[in-house]
Amino acid sequence: MIETPARVRRVDGGLAWVVSEAPSSCGACGGKGCGSSLFARVWHAREAEYPVANPIGARDGDAVVVGLPDGALARAVLAGYVAPLLALVLCAAAGRVAFGEPGAILGGLCGLLLAAFWLRRRNRRVAPANAGPVILRLGENAGCRTAG
Repeated sequence: MIETPARVRRVDGGLAWVVSEAPSSCGACGGKGCGSSLFARVWHAREAEYPVANPIGARDGDAVVVGLPDGALARAVLAGYVAPLLALVLCAAAGRVAFGEPGAILGGLCGLLLAAFWLRRRNRRVAPANAGPVILRLGENAGCRTAG
């Protein structure tokens, strides 16, 4: 199981919306000048919240440890990266065989659209209870609540 620290922002029924508190992969500059920190500020100006199962009844402001079952990350990578790339290449190749260079371009675009529809449909399905992220336990500083 992959574990990461997080903080509960809000609770909605059996779900808790959490913000990751994992340390940055690059702490050398503290985010003061590299391109990575610039892109992070532009694309993620507001911290992303993620819904996770809340079987322990964590409350707003709690520090928690979120777990992701083994294999879930690999399945997400295959679905999110490998499947669209494979659809792009296969449909582009089919388009090229049938209609030459313009067919390859249109085939590649069609492959990406098919992959996008497949991913949307895949993500709408109800996953088994043990397939997604879940709050495992309270984390450090769980007694200290933050306003937020």
